[in-house]
Amino acid sequence: MKKVLVSSIGIILATGAVSAFAGKQDRENLAQCKADIESYYGDSTRTRLRSIKRSSGETHLRLMVNPKDGENTVIVCSVSSDGASSLATGDGVALSSPEAEQKVSLAQ
Repeated sequence: MKKVLVSSIGIILATGAVSAFAGKQDRENLAQCKADIESYYGDSTRTRLRSIKRSSGETHLRLMVNPKDGENTVIVCSVSSDGASSLATGDGVALSSPEAEQKVSLAQ
């Protein structure tokens, strides 16, 4: 009985440590996404987190965005395991920041 109790407490503590780490990473991802959204829409943009989903090395944060002179928009911010982020509308249309535009060449 004592071994079962000690094992149960160990599992609970280990689970708590993993969720605390995940929470810290989620906060960092949220801060990065908010910075990306503010650079795209402007500094006076309000954002609210709606949901977080994790899949194969990426975290997808679904945010409700309210630009100063616009209407509410759902934005999905995807952050890969290496820290690269991208923004898309709720319908999946990619957004790009004018400062971060990259030229694409079709030459080989």
